[in-house]
Amino acid sequence: MSTAVIPADGLAAAAPSRSRRWLTSAAIVLSPFLAIYLLAQLMGERFPQWAMILHDARTEPGEDSAGPIADALESAIGWFRNTELLGLITGRDLVRALFGWLQWPLDFAVGVLAEGFTWFGVSIPHTPWLMLVGVAAVIGHAVGGWKMAALGGGTIAYLAVFDLWEESMFTLASVVVSAPLSIILGWALGLWAARSRRFESILTPVLNVMQSMPHYAYFIPIIFFIGLNDRAPIVATVIFAVPPMAKLTILAIRGVPDEVREAGLMSGVDKRQMLWKVEMPAAQPALMVGVNQVIMQCLGMVVLAALIGARGLGQQLLNRLQALRLGEALEMGMAIVLMAIMLDRLSQAAARRRPEHQDEGLSFGRRHPHAVAMGAVVGLTALLALIFDWAHVYPAESARDWTITTAPFWDGVVDYIQVAWRSTTLAIKKFILLGILLPLKDFLLSIPWLALAALLAMIGWRIGGFRVAAAAGGYISFIALAGFWIPAMESLYIGLAAVLICVGFGVPLGILVSRSDRMSNAMQVVLDTFQTMPSFIYLIPVVMLFQVGAVAALFAVLFYAFVPAVRYAVLGMKNIPADVIEAADTSGCTPFQRLVKVKLPLAMPEIMLGVNQVLMFALLMLMIAALIGGIDGLGDEILIALRDQQSGKGLVVGLCLAALGLATDQLITRWAEDRKRQLGLA
Repeated sequence: MSTAVIPADGLAAAAPSRSRRWLTSAAIVLSPFLAIYLLAQLMGERFPQWAMILHDARTEPGEDSAGPIADALESAIGWFRNTELLGLITGRDLVRALFGWLQWPLDFAVGVLAEGFTWFGVSIPHTPWLMLVGVAAVIGHAVGGWKMAALGGGTIAYLAVFDLWEESMFTLASVVVSAPLSIILGWALGLWAARSRRFESILTPVLNVMQSMPHYAYFIPIIFFIGLNDRAPIVATVIFAVPPMAKLTILAIRGVPDEVREAGLMSGVDKRQMLWKVEMPAAQPALMVGVNQVIMQCLGMVVLAALIGARGLGQQLLNRLQALRLGEALEMGMAIVLMAIMLDRLSQAAARRRPEHQDEGLSFGRRHPHAVAMGAVVGLTALLALIFDWAHVYPAESARDWTITTAPFWDGVVDYIQVAWRSTTLAIKKFILLGILLPLKDFLLSIPWLALAALLAMIGWRIGGFRVAAAAGGYISFIALAGFWIPAMESLYIGLAAVLICVGFGVPLGILVSRSDRMSNAMQVVLDTFQTMPSFIYLIPVVMLFQVGAVAALFAVLFYAFVPAVRYAVLGMKNIPADVIEAADTSGCTPFQRLVKVKLPLAMPEIMLGVNQVLMFALLMLMIAALIGGIDGLGDEILIALRDQQSGKGLVVGLCLAALGLATDQLITRWAEDRKRQLGLA
């Protein structure tokens, strides 16, 4: 990389010129927004209603109306659901027939793990808890050594000792069924897109919208067609978990080096052999990252499926939270966290593991020690389960006092915190609510939709021309057309406050820890742990401290969305080319100058991508925070649609939330890509 030397007087002359260009550009971009906003403030009630909020779907005439778009979608879904297609079968019956087979693997998984089953008139008991502890420990040791063995076995033992076995096994059975289906479907779609640019151009926007939709927006149309049964959560989970696998499959297949393919062609492989013997092995590390993401998405979605009555830890946790039985909720939350960490670490370790050469002259036991250990564990624990009840079901009927509970202790801690810290928490709530949240909410509600659409369109035009402007402005216009502008702003004010706080603290923290490999590695462990936990879990500490309301929702969002702010800041600082740093040192830059004038400008594209992820995480977490009540917005509207089974309204509200995220995603992603090209980093 060559560096041009500019004389000092040239820099002095160039700086004002750049400043003038920036101010001129900012004035052009902001002028439509400021003109419309100031006009709305001056005219007050005389300002046209159509330019302010267009219309409010919540006050549409008609008892069941949810706005023209939602009503049209509701009618279309109802027609498909109830009309006989070709005079043979209704849409509802067709969907139930397509997914009815899912009941078989689900019943089998639940039978193996939790309930047992009858096969050809023979009653077969479920797997002994002690066997699962041993199996998890052996698998952990096989992929990651003794630490992984302790994590796997210890997690399963926790579920038994704390008397959470049956609920945990229902949750695990749902993951066991949904994860492989999501992996296969996502891999197939990703492979097709990697082979066809045309299909990729169609699939990518669909995947982007799916990833921006709130988790439980998927539940509404599914229960409308399938009903409230065990299959509905599995279908919703599979649909939700497909996008990350599909996207990572595209990246993995496209990322296979050309020389690897050329070597395969020179060896005479056909298309099928090229895929399975050349491309798939080369793409395995990236594909395993997709597998890891799918497993975590499935666990998070299965927990949230408690909203539609899915059995498992999620249902019990939701019941405890709504009843404010926080001690029991904390135990169940810890079970979900441990299960998430176990699945995450085991899948990551499996992804990093590489095949080892085995000497054919060795005995089977020497070549496959873990297979032998697995056989020994299964045989020994099966024998113990036949002899002793406690080895099969923990606790045995004769030893109910063997279980442990810490709920009374945590209830005491919660009571102490709420009494001893009452004045502190009230002061924090008052300061945040009156000083930050309510002023921001009032400001956002005072903005006409036309002004915000014009602002984002002008920013898009400045960044990427007409196409980006139309996309960014179109997303905002859709929210107004759908009639959910006020709920969108009621959600956005907490999201924006969370973004400001996360960026204000997370980016400096990321910059600080990036200076030391030891600190950045330690921080990576912390970030991985926070990102592993299902979003439902973050509700527990905020309810303990702040009860319910906007402040509790804000802190839940902060815990969940803080991770990408730090992670992307570290990534941006670490990816700065070493020769650029050396050039800055050679030119005599002080550490502060090197940070402000060299490192931060080069790291800014990655930092802005982190800001984008913070906003996406914040919006999704707001939907989860609506479960504890006390806040208005799109999350509350989706819960109402879910309660009333209004599939059209639920989908439209979910699309409104996706539109908020996609509007900023369109702008930030395009700017970051262009900036990287300008800096020579892409």
